[in-house]
Amino acid sequence: MRGAALQGPGLARAPPAAVPLHPRPRRAGFGGHHHHRGAPLRSDLLLLLQQPTAVPLRARSPPSSSASSNVNPDTGEGADELLDDLLQEHGEVVYSAGGAGSLASEADEDAECLSLAVSLAKVASEVKAADIRVLFVKPIVYWTEFFIILTAFSNAQIEAISSKMRDIGEQQFSRVASGDTKPNSWTLLDFGDVVVHIFLPPQREFYNLEEFYGNATTIELPFETQLQ
Repeated sequence: MRGAALQGPGLARAPPAAVPLHPRPRRAGFGGHHHHRGAPLRSDLLLLLQQPTAVPLRARSPPSSSASSNVNPDTGEGADELLDDLLQEHGEVVYSAGGAGSLASEADEDAECLSLAVSLAKVASEVKAADIRVLFVKPIVYWTEFFIILTAFSNAQIEAISSKMRDIGEQQFSRVASGDTKPNSWTLLDFGDVVVHIFLPPQREFYNLEEFYGNATTIELPFETQLQ
């Protein structure tokens, strides 16, 4: 059973509980360490970074064993023998790399998400958004794959960008965005695997998401984007 502890005389082992991390916005340049971002990653090379993931499999349990070991609670002597007995009694967990099918499926999904992210960024560029960044955040967050961060200069421009992005998401990728329906100083559009952050200049500088997620990989866009 997942999460169950192995217990014996003087011995108890349980897997550590996972603790979710919730990043908090912070003021740009206010202490902290600047992460090295490295060179931008070309969008056509992104999928080469994907690595096989381990898939837990339950091995068939060997015949039951009635042997037991005495563990010294002070020195721990006998613990290895006890674990061997438990493994013989209950089986062991082995790990196998995902097959070619699962890797191909993951690669196809990542390619579609990347295509969506680049298409949304291009829409923002056409509506004259500034300093457009696409970050590959899948290795460092658990709720999405890409961030798009950009600057707009008025509520009317934010509304135009949001409207065109929603149209592209629904018509070309069958993705309906959740999030803000009216312009804000920080407007959020959530397409699932792609999350868009539209900032007015003061909020872009204040929250500085590029620094907060400094370990993310920057995607090199196939078009020019004007600087802020």
